[in-house]
Amino acid sequence: MAMTLDEVKRLLTGEGIKYFVAPDRPALLAGFAGVNGSYQVLTSLELDGTFLQLRTIGWLHCPPDHPALTEVLKVVGEENYRRRLVKIGWDPADGELVAYADTWIEDGTLTQQQFSRMLHVYLPVMDMAHGRLKKTIETGHDPGEQSLEDMLGTVLEREGRGLPKKVRDVLEKLRRKGGPGSSERKDEDVYV
Repeated sequence: MAMTLDEVKRLLTGEGIKYFVAPDRPALLAGFAGVNGSYQVLTSLELDGTFLQLRTIGWLHCPPDHPALTEVLKVVGEENYRRRLVKIGWDPADGELVAYADTWIEDGTLTQQQFSRMLHVYLPVMDMAHGRLKKTIETGHDPGEQSLEDMLGTVLEREGRGLPKKVRDVLEKLRRKGGPGSSERKDEDVYV
């Protein structure tokens, strides 16, 4: 029993996500904002409804002749090695970089809880990898993975004045302490 596009629409709606319907294929486009940027993500249903993919559109580019290509591909390789669901691809024809997550539906279904988990892993991993890869493309040097403290600092710098005081205070407290349970927390537990 394969999935239909209407079922995928219900899953996105169940997550409170607004989307656009592709006129030419079974795919839905949604926009997301993260710590490191704003993104367009295509949710497509392929192979007669037996395969679902989340995929970025216009995420990053690093042409084959770019001086930082070797470093960029090292970051791509490390990210792909460390992550279970989210993968990054590089197209040597035009230098497009994409972040994607795939799941085979085959003769089953994808529940709201499974889809929610997929999104809640995909979006932050994609956002964090974007920041790291963008800096690598710009500088030719891998800055490493962004710490939770740095991420909270970025949010406070960008959104600080627009956030309610209570929210700003909580974020600042988390940043100073290194996040909830920081002595026991591992970054891979948060983003993998």
